[in-house]
Amino acid sequence: MNAIDHLNQSSTAMLSDVSASDKHCVFRSGTSWYSVPAVAVREITIAPQLVSVPQSHASLAGLCHLRSEFIPVISLSSILEVDDQAIDQPNNKLMVLNGTSVWALLIAEAAALESLETILAPESRLDDSHQSPVMGTAMFNEQILRVLDPNRLFRLAQQTLETCWHRPHASASRNPH
Repeated sequence: MNAIDHLNQSSTAMLSDVSASDKHCVFRSGTSWYSVPAVAVREITIAPQLVSVPQSHASLAGLCHLRSEFIPVISLSSILEVDDQAIDQPNNKLMVLNGTSVWALLIAEAAALESLETILAPESRLDDSHQSPVMGTAMFNEQILRVLDPNRLFRLAQQTLETCWHRPHASASRNPH
C-alpha cells in the first residue's frame, strides 16, 4: 500500500468514525456558507475596528485588539479566491479560532451548531503539502456548504502572507484597506 492510499483510507476512516455528537459551527461569509469543527471556535463576536497591515495580501483583512490580544483577521473570500462579497451582506463579525495560534475569520453571520454529514472532497485526500482547506461539502437548511479544516486554512493564509512579504514590491496583491 502506498502513502496516498494510506492517507485516503485514514481520511475515510476518520470521517466514518465521527459521532453524531461532533458539532460544526455553520456560518456565512459574503453569500457563501461554510462550517468548521465547533471545537476550533473560541468565540464569535462583533468585529472591532481592524487595522490594515501595509504591503500585505488581501487575505489579511487586518489586525484587531480583542480581549487584550492582537489577533490577525483573515478574509475568507480572498484566501479561498472566491468572489462572493455582497454589498448588502457585509462581513462584520469575527469567528475567533484556536489552534497553534489565535486568529480570526471575518464572517457575515453564524447560523448554528450542527452535526453534519460531510462528503469528502477529492483534493482533501492529497498529501499534506497540497491539501486544500476545504475538506468537503455538507447540506444545511437546503444550502450546500463547504466544510473547512481550520488548521489547513491557517497554513494557507500563513503561506500566502509569507510569499507576499518575501516578494519585493508586491503592490498587485496589497491589501486595499
